[in-house]
Amino acid sequence: MIELTPEIISAVMLGGILVAVLVTGYPLALAIGGVAFWVGIYLFGPALTFEVFYSRSYDMLNNYVLLAVPGFVLMGAVLEHSGAAEGVFEELYVWFAGLRGGLALATIILGTIVAATVGVIAASVTLLTLTALPSMVNRGYDRALAAGAVCAGGSLGILIPPSIMLVIYGPMANISVGKMLFAAFLPGFFLSGSYCLYIIVRCFLQPQIAPAVPPGEKRDPFLVKTRKLAVAIGPLCFLILAVLGSIFFGIASPTEAAGVGSLATLILAAAHRRLDMELLKKAAATTVKVSGMVLLIGMLASSFTG
Repeated sequence: MIELTPEIISAVMLGGILVAVLVTGYPLALAIGGVAFWVGIYLFGPALTFEVFYSRSYDMLNNYVLLAVPGFVLMGAVLEHSGAAEGVFEELYVWFAGLRGGLALATIILGTIVAATVGVIAASVTLLTLTALPSMVNRGYDRALAAGAVCAGGSLGILIPPSIMLVIYGPMANISVGKMLFAAFLPGFFLSGSYCLYIIVRCFLQPQIAPAVPPGEKRDPFLVKTRKLAVAIGPLCFLILAVLGSIFFGIASPTEAAGVGSLATLILAAAHRRLDMELLKKAAATTVKVSGMVLLIGMLASSFTG
């Protein structure tokens, strides 16, 4: 008979999650919780299993730091409809349009800026898809390169602060969320720079996959395009400073910074004349759905680790 060592149990549980997610199509949170529950019932009995689920869930949901999650999600939901990112992409388009792969570079840079303001991958990918992808496809970019730039730029939110993943992981690992966000700052921007370097090299070797915009189109004098870029990117830089600056300089905790960022994003949407009841309804619905699923995954993952 096979002895159930911790290694074998871990392999069985991870395999069960893969089967539950890939074969049955169950949401990740339910797959994690279901596997943890039935393995716990089999190995430890109902009493201990329910106790672990209760205690881990209570500790997870009673953590003050996790209030930052809906705050950052709300930031992303409002920013997605605020119109600020579209203006930044237009000005980045002017700066990089003359380069081969310039629009892909602009996409990565915009993804980096958005990641530093919201930390929600879903919002970043959606925003880049609606803003940048049509421009690249219409300009004859290779579809794989265009889609890759959107996915790569959108996924930066998982690492560049304020990252919801780090906010969730910090309390689970008993690590300061502020220190984790600070530690992830340079690696996140290094990853962004690596993406840009890859695009530059790839487009140099294969210029046909990312044609430059014809001369005369989207060209402005240096001072004019610099001023326009500063005006477009200024509000987002203010948002980044309000959120990350308050955390890094010890002015506010991540939870408080999320509240400040949410308010700043609403002000930004109002400045772009996009703040109305319809936007608030969409942002609220998105916040409830995403925050609920993120916290459910964290809660059940905490129970999974037992």
